[in-house]
Amino acid sequence: MDEVLKIVIADDNEVLVDMMKKWIEENERYQVIGMARDRNDEMYLIDTLKPNVVITDIKEKDGWTGLDVVEKYMDSEYKPIFFIVSAGVIGYFNDIRRLKISHYLSKPFEVKDLNRVLNNIYDEVYPKAILELENNITERVDRSFWYMLIQKIKRIGQ
Repeated sequence: MDEVLKIVIADDNEVLVDMMKKWIEENERYQVIGMARDRNDEMYLIDTLKPNVVITDIKEKDGWTGLDVVEKYMDSEYKPIFFIVSAGVIGYFNDIRRLKISHYLSKPFEVKDLNRVLNNIYDEVYPKAILELENNITERVDRSFWYMLIQKIKRIGQ
């Protein structure tokens, strides 16, 4: 498989970062290329590694937010897909919409939820992969449904 999503995970919860890395790398379509514990590390990894996806928390211990990082890259030439994972997603919904973030999960979440969001992102980055699912008709139908739903939500939010 040639198409692999390159992912950076940024969160101050080291246990969560390690667990997400383990879960994510169980799928050959995903590769965690960096893990950040603070804003400076996160921005350094984004700038140097150029991931397809950045999984970031909204609120961190030192006062920085993943939303600040997203905002920094809104008008930049290089813009990864940001995926927010946070306990307080609902309280930040207006900011999430303003920043046009369409991928987020509330903590706690299950592996299947993480996989669902990553599958949707994968389908955005590599849309032809949806058509190449050979053996699992259920997965193809489910992924197509979610992909179409996300596209409609994006249009409504604009």
